[in-house]
Amino acid sequence: MLWITFVKNLWKDGSGLAFDDAGDPTAYFWVHLLLAVTSFLLGTAIGVIGFRGVRALRREAADHTPQPPASSSSGS
Repeated sequence: MLWITFVKNLWKDGSGLAFDDAGDPTAYFWVHLLLAVTSFLLGTAIGVIGFRGVRALRREAADHTPQPPASSSSGS
């Protein structure tokens, strides 16, 4: 969420760093937008990989959990 807020603030920048006097984006704007997008994409990818890893570990642990023996009902 930090980078999303940063991009919103960058877009509304009135200090002259992100946009020149003509209103065109500056190199500062493009570099920081690229950093924000890259960080967001890498964070999302790492989060998805981690989530899938945790799910796989839980599935593996559930597969190796000993099952209670089946009860046999002999009528004696």
